[in-house]
Amino acid sequence: MSDREALKIFSRQPVNNDMINYLVSTTSAIIQIKPSKNQVTNNIRPLGKNNISLLSFIKNLIRYSNVQTPTLMATLIYLNKLRNLLPANAIGMETTRHRIFLSALILSAKSLNDSSPLNKHWTKYTDGLLNIDEVNMAERELINLLNWNVNIYEEDLIIALQPFLIPIKSKLSKKLSIENNKKINYYRNSVANLSNYSLQSNSSSTSSNYSNLSLNSNYIYTQPNKRSYSNSSISSISSPNSLRSSNSNNSISSNSTNNSDYKLPINITYKKNLLHKLSA
Repeated sequence: MSDREALKIFSRQPVNNDMINYLVSTTSAIIQIKPSKNQVTNNIRPLGKNNISLLSFIKNLIRYSNVQTPTLMATLIYLNKLRNLLPANAIGMETTRHRIFLSALILSAKSLNDSSPLNKHWTKYTDGLLNIDEVNMAERELINLLNWNVNIYEEDLIIALQPFLIPIKSKLSKKLSIENNKKINYYRNSVANLSNYSLQSNSSSTSSNYSNLSLNSNYIYTQPNKRSYSNSSISSISSPNSLRSSNSNNSISSNSTNNSDYKLPINITYKKNLLHKLSA
Protein backbone atom coordinates (compact mmCIF):
# COMPACT_ATOMS: atom_id res chain seq x y z
CA MET A 1 0.00 0.00 0.00
CA SER A 2 1.52 3.28 -1.16
CA ASP A 3 1.14 6.71 0.45
CA ARG A 4 -0.75 7.95 -2.58
CA GLU A 5 -3.40 5.24 -2.27
CA ALA A 6 -3.70 5.89 1.46
CA LEU A 7 -4.11 9.61 0.75
CA LYS A 8 -6.98 8.91 -1.64
CA ILE A 9 -8.71 6.82 0.99
CA PHE A 10 -8.14 9.47 3.64
CA SER A 11 -9.57 12.23 1.44
CA ARG A 12 -12.85 10.33 1.16
CA GLN A 13 -13.30 10.09 4.90
CA PRO A 14 -15.64 12.49 6.71
CA VAL A 15 -14.27 15.07 9.11
CA ASN A 16 -13.83 13.58 12.58
CA ASN A 17 -12.61 14.68 16.00
CA ASP A 18 -9.12 13.27 15.47
CA MET A 19 -8.61 15.63 12.52
CA ILE A 20 -9.94 18.60 14.47
CA ASN A 21 -7.78 17.88 17.50
CA TYR A 22 -4.72 17.54 15.28
CA LEU A 23 -5.47 20.92 13.70
CA VAL A 24 -5.84 22.49 17.15
CA SER A 25 -2.51 21.10 18.35
CA THR A 26 -0.72 22.17 15.15
CA THR A 27 -2.11 25.70 15.31
CA SER A 28 -1.31 26.02 19.00
CA ALA A 29 2.30 25.02 18.34
CA ILE A 30 2.85 27.91 15.90
CA ILE A 31 2.82 30.77 18.36
CA GLN A 32 2.62 31.38 22.08
CA ILE A 33 -0.23 33.39 23.56
CA LYS A 34 0.15 36.09 26.21
CA PRO A 35 -3.26 37.05 27.55
CA SER A 36 -3.90 40.79 27.72
CA LYS A 37 -6.87 42.67 29.14
CA ASN A 38 -8.61 45.45 27.25
CA GLN A 39 -5.68 45.90 24.87
CA VAL A 40 -6.21 46.96 21.26
CA THR A 41 -3.23 46.75 18.89
CA ASN A 42 -3.40 47.46 15.14
CA ASN A 43 -7.22 47.30 15.17
CA ILE A 44 -7.07 43.74 16.63
CA ARG A 45 -9.49 43.28 19.48
CA PRO A 46 -8.78 40.82 22.28
CA LEU A 47 -11.37 38.28 23.29
CA GLY A 48 -14.15 39.77 25.35
CA LYS A 49 -17.74 38.66 25.55
CA ASN A 50 -17.29 36.28 22.63
CA ASN A 51 -14.48 34.36 24.31
CA ILE A 52 -14.32 30.98 22.56
CA SER A 53 -11.74 28.24 22.59
CA LEU A 54 -9.81 27.37 19.47
CA LEU A 55 -11.42 23.91 19.41
CA SER A 56 -14.95 25.31 19.45
CA PHE A 57 -13.98 27.97 16.92
CA ILE A 58 -12.75 25.37 14.41
CA LYS A 59 -15.82 23.19 14.93
CA ASN A 60 -18.09 26.16 14.22
CA LEU A 61 -16.22 26.99 11.02
CA ILE A 62 -16.56 23.38 9.86
CA ARG A 63 -20.24 23.27 10.65
CA TYR A 64 -21.10 26.62 9.03
CA SER A 65 -18.98 26.23 5.89
CA ASN A 66 -19.57 22.49 5.43
CA VAL A 67 -15.90 22.13 4.55
CA GLN A 68 -14.73 18.70 3.45
CA THR A 69 -11.71 16.73 4.54
CA PRO A 70 -9.35 17.60 1.63
CA THR A 71 -9.85 21.34 2.06
CA LEU A 72 -9.77 21.22 5.83
CA MET A 73 -6.63 19.13 6.12
CA ALA A 74 -4.81 21.09 3.41
CA THR A 75 -4.59 23.91 5.95
CA LEU A 76 -1.79 21.86 7.55
CA ILE A 77 0.44 22.83 4.62
CA TYR A 78 0.11 26.53 5.42
CA LEU A 79 0.28 26.00 9.17
CA ASN A 80 3.53 24.02 8.88
CA LYS A 81 5.05 26.63 6.57
CA LEU A 82 4.07 29.39 8.96
CA ARG A 83 5.54 27.56 11.93
CA ASN A 84 8.87 27.31 10.10
CA LEU A 85 8.78 31.02 9.25
CA LEU A 86 7.91 32.47 12.66
CA PRO A 87 10.54 32.59 15.39
CA ALA A 88 10.19 30.19 18.27
CA ASN A 89 9.73 33.04 20.80
CA ALA A 90 6.91 34.72 18.86
CA ILE A 91 4.02 35.79 21.09
CA GLY A 92 0.52 36.69 20.00
CA MET A 93 -2.79 37.79 21.42
CA GLU A 94 -5.66 35.60 22.53
CA THR A 95 -7.28 35.67 19.09
CA THR A 96 -4.04 35.22 17.13
CA ARG A 97 -4.40 31.47 16.81
CA HIS A 98 -8.00 31.90 15.67
CA ARG A 99 -6.90 34.35 12.99
CA ILE A 100 -4.05 32.10 11.85
CA PHE A 101 -6.31 29.09 11.38
CA LEU A 102 -9.07 31.09 9.69
CA SER A 103 -6.65 32.66 7.21
CA ALA A 104 -5.15 29.22 6.44
CA LEU A 105 -8.63 27.78 5.86
CA ILE A 106 -9.58 30.68 3.56
CA LEU A 107 -6.44 30.16 1.45
CA SER A 108 -7.01 26.39 1.30
CA ALA A 109 -10.63 26.83 0.16
CA LYS A 110 -9.67 29.37 -2.52
CA SER A 111 -6.73 27.28 -3.77
CA LEU A 112 -8.49 23.90 -4.03
CA ASN A 113 -12.07 24.80 -4.94
CA ASP A 114 -13.54 26.54 -7.95
CA SER A 115 -15.95 28.37 -5.70
CA SER A 116 -15.57 29.10 -2.01
CA PRO A 117 -17.21 31.36 0.58
CA LEU A 118 -16.36 35.04 0.43
CA ASN A 119 -14.63 36.80 3.30
CA LYS A 120 -17.91 38.36 4.38
CA HIS A 121 -19.30 34.86 4.79
CA TRP A 122 -16.29 33.77 6.79
CA THR A 123 -16.84 36.78 9.02
CA LYS A 124 -20.33 35.52 9.82
CA TYR A 125 -18.94 32.08 10.55
CA THR A 126 -16.81 33.54 13.36
CA ASP A 127 -19.99 34.35 15.36
CA GLY A 128 -18.89 37.97 15.90
CA LEU A 129 -15.38 37.16 17.04
CA LEU A 130 -13.84 38.94 14.02
CA ASN A 131 -15.10 41.66 11.67
CA ILE A 132 -14.59 41.88 7.92
CA ASP A 133 -11.51 44.12 8.21
CA GLU A 134 -9.82 41.71 10.61
CA VAL A 135 -10.57 38.75 8.34
CA ASN A 136 -9.15 40.56 5.29
CA MET A 137 -6.06 41.63 7.19
CA ALA A 138 -5.40 38.08 8.50
CA GLU A 139 -5.56 36.71 4.95
CA ARG A 140 -3.22 39.38 3.58
CA GLU A 141 -0.69 38.88 6.36
CA LEU A 142 -0.56 35.14 5.81
CA ILE A 143 -0.06 35.57 2.06
CA ASN A 144 2.76 38.05 2.69
CA LEU A 145 4.46 35.70 5.15
CA LEU A 146 4.24 32.84 2.64
CA ASN A 147 5.57 35.15 -0.08
CA TRP A 148 2.58 34.22 -2.23
CA ASN A 149 3.71 30.59 -2.27
CA VAL A 150 0.22 29.19 -1.77
CA ASN A 151 0.51 26.12 -4.03
CA ILE A 152 -0.37 22.76 -2.46
CA TYR A 153 1.48 19.68 -3.71
CA GLU A 154 0.68 16.03 -3.15
CA GLU A 155 4.11 15.35 -1.67
CA ASP A 156 3.54 18.05 0.95
CA LEU A 157 0.18 16.54 1.86
CA ILE A 158 1.69 13.07 2.26
CA ILE A 159 4.31 14.44 4.66
CA ALA A 160 1.85 16.55 6.65
CA LEU A 161 -0.76 13.77 6.91
CA GLN A 162 1.54 10.91 7.88
CA PRO A 163 -0.11 10.50 11.33
CA PHE A 164 -3.36 9.67 9.48
CA LEU A 165 -1.89 7.71 6.57
CA ILE A 166 0.15 5.26 8.65
CA PRO A 167 -2.90 3.64 10.34
CA ILE A 168 -4.67 3.40 6.97
CA LYS A 169 -1.69 1.62 5.39
CA SER A 170 -1.37 -0.70 8.37
CA LYS A 171 -5.06 -1.59 8.28
CA LEU A 172 -5.02 -2.23 4.55
CA SER A 173 -1.86 -4.32 4.84
CA LYS A 174 -3.53 -6.55 7.43
CA LYS A 175 -6.62 -6.86 5.26
CA LEU A 176 -4.49 -7.74 2.25
CA SER A 177 -2.57 -10.31 4.28
CA ILE A 178 -5.82 -11.96 5.40
CA GLU A 179 -7.08 -12.08 1.83
CA ASN A 180 -3.81 -13.60 0.61
CA ASN A 181 -3.97 -16.27 3.33
CA LYS A 182 -7.52 -17.12 2.29
CA LYS A 183 -6.40 -17.46 -1.33
CA ILE A 184 -3.45 -19.65 -0.35
CA ASN A 185 -5.70 -21.92 1.72
CA TYR A 186 -8.20 -22.11 -1.11
CA TYR A 187 -5.51 -23.14 -3.60
CA ARG A 188 -4.10 -25.69 -1.18
CA ASN A 189 -7.51 -27.25 -0.66
CA SER A 190 -8.09 -27.27 -4.41
CA VAL A 191 -4.78 -29.03 -5.03
CA ALA A 192 -5.48 -31.56 -2.27
CA ASN A 193 -8.94 -32.32 -3.67
CA LEU A 194 -7.49 -32.68 -7.15
CA SER A 195 -4.82 -35.08 -5.87
CA ASN A 196 -7.43 -37.20 -4.09
CA TYR A 197 -9.54 -37.29 -7.23
CA SER A 198 -6.53 -38.35 -9.30
CA LEU A 199 -5.69 -41.15 -6.86
CA GLN A 200 -9.26 -42.41 -6.96
CA SER A 201 -9.27 -42.29 -10.75
CA ASN A 202 -5.98 -44.18 -10.95
CA SER A 203 -7.19 -46.86 -8.55
CA SER A 204 -10.40 -47.36 -10.51
CA SER A 205 -8.52 -47.55 -13.82
CA THR A 206 -6.05 -50.04 -12.30
CA SER A 207 -8.84 -52.29 -11.11
CA SER A 208 -10.50 -52.14 -14.53
CA ASN A 209 -7.18 -53.05 -16.18
CA TYR A 210 -6.82 -56.05 -13.89
CA SER A 211 -10.32 -57.22 -14.75
CA ASN A 212 -9.63 -56.82 -18.47
CA LEU A 213 -6.38 -58.69 -18.07
CA SER A 214 -8.11 -61.61 -16.38
CA LEU A 215 -10.71 -61.73 -19.14
CA ASN A 216 -8.01 -61.70 -21.81
CA SER A 217 -6.10 -64.47 -20.03
CA ASN A 218 -9.23 -66.64 -19.98
CA TYR A 219 -9.67 -65.99 -23.68
CA ILE A 220 -6.05 -66.94 -24.35
CA TYR A 221 -6.31 -70.18 -22.46
CA THR A 222 -9.57 -71.19 -24.05
CA GLN A 223 -8.69 -70.13 -27.59
CA PRO A 224 -6.22 -72.95 -28.42
CA ASN A 225 -8.86 -75.58 -27.66
CA LYS A 226 -11.23 -73.89 -30.07
CA ARG A 227 -8.53 -73.69 -32.69
CA SER A 228 -7.52 -77.38 -32.33
CA TYR A 229 -11.12 -78.41 -32.52
CA SER A 230 -11.74 -76.44 -35.66
CA ASN A 231 -8.53 -77.63 -37.29
CA SER A 232 -9.34 -81.21 -36.60
CA SER A 233 -12.81 -80.74 -37.96
CA ILE A 234 -11.49 -79.06 -41.11
CA SER A 235 -8.83 -81.68 -41.64
CA SER A 236 -11.32 -84.46 -41.09
CA ILE A 237 -13.79 -82.95 -43.52
CA SER A 238 -11.18 -82.27 -46.17
CA SER A 239 -9.42 -85.63 -45.73
CA PRO A 240 -11.00 -87.28 -48.83
CA ASN A 241 -9.66 -84.52 -51.08
CA SER A 242 -6.28 -84.67 -49.45
CA LEU A 243 -6.18 -88.41 -50.07
CA ARG A 244 -6.94 -87.87 -53.74
CA SER A 245 -4.22 -85.28 -54.18
CA SER A 246 -1.56 -86.90 -52.04
CA ASN A 247 -0.36 -90.44 -51.56
CA SER A 248 1.24 -89.81 -48.24
CA ASN A 249 0.50 -92.53 -45.68
CA ASN A 250 1.52 -90.26 -42.86
CA SER A 251 -1.32 -87.89 -43.52
CA ILE A 252 -3.78 -90.79 -43.65
CA SER A 253 -2.56 -92.22 -40.43
CA SER A 254 -2.53 -88.86 -38.72
CA ASN A 255 -6.06 -88.14 -39.83
CA SER A 256 -7.25 -91.55 -38.80
CA THR A 257 -5.58 -91.08 -35.45
CA ASN A 258 -7.13 -87.69 -34.82
CA ASN A 259 -10.65 -88.72 -35.71
CA SER A 260 -11.63 -92.38 -35.79
CA ASP A 261 -15.19 -91.69 -36.96
CA TYR A 262 -14.03 -91.05 -40.54
CA LYS A 263 -11.69 -94.06 -40.79
CA LEU A 264 -14.21 -96.56 -42.17
CA PRO A 265 -15.52 -94.46 -45.07
CA ILE A 266 -11.98 -93.61 -46.18
CA ASN A 267 -10.77 -97.26 -46.29
CA ILE A 268 -13.86 -98.49 -48.15
CA THR A 269 -13.47 -95.84 -50.84
CA TYR A 270 -9.80 -96.64 -51.25
CA LYS A 271 -10.50 -100.37 -51.62
CA LYS A 272 -13.24 -99.80 -54.18
CA ASN A 273 -10.94 -97.67 -56.27
CA LEU A 274 -8.22 -100.30 -56.10
CA LEU A 275 -10.58 -103.15 -57.09
CA HIS A 276 -11.89 -101.11 -59.97
CA LYS A 277 -8.40 -100.60 -61.36
CA LEU A 278 -7.54 -104.30 -61.04
CA SER A 279 -10.68 -105.46 -62.78
CA ALA A 280 -10.06 -103.08 -65.58
